Amino acid sequence: MKWLVTLGVLLGGGFLAYRSYDSSSAPVRKYEKFAEEILRRHYDVAAGMCDGLSKEDLEQSGTMEQIGSGPGMFQTLFNSRFDIRARETASDGKVTLTAVQTVLWNPPGVESVMRPAMFARMNQVVSLQKVGGEWKIVEFQNKFGSMDEFKAGSQ
Repeated sequence: MKWLVTLGVLLGGGFLAYRSYDSSSAPVRKYEKFAEEILRRHYDVAAGMCDGLSKEDLEQSGTMEQIGSGPGMFQTLFNSRFDIRARETASDGKVTLTAVQTVLWNPPGVESVMRPAMFARMNQVVSLQKVGGEWKIVEFQNKFGSMDEFKAGSQ
């Protein structure tokens, strides 16, 4: 009988630990998915993740447009890398992340499925708020940081 109680306590503790981890990482996961949609110019999908930001608002801060000459510069896009530099939680539950999105791509004429040829760093500030039980982006700033050739160890 004691083992059942011990098992119940362990399962309950594990569940609570998972819920705590999930609630703290959920805004970060939502931001990363949102930033990838912005990068890939899926503004309608990204707008669906927002509260108070329209598709047109997001088009103005498009990542490809901020990096350079627009979509023609990107032949192949790779999954981005993210570095969360700061996280602030306001008393109303709003979470603000200061992050760097590293965009990886091959320009036209360079084809490699193994690794990208170029990278750019985007400095981003995003605020998320729980709306109807779901994290929604309520503010988004997307600024070009730097761009260079991708070399082993440069990331």
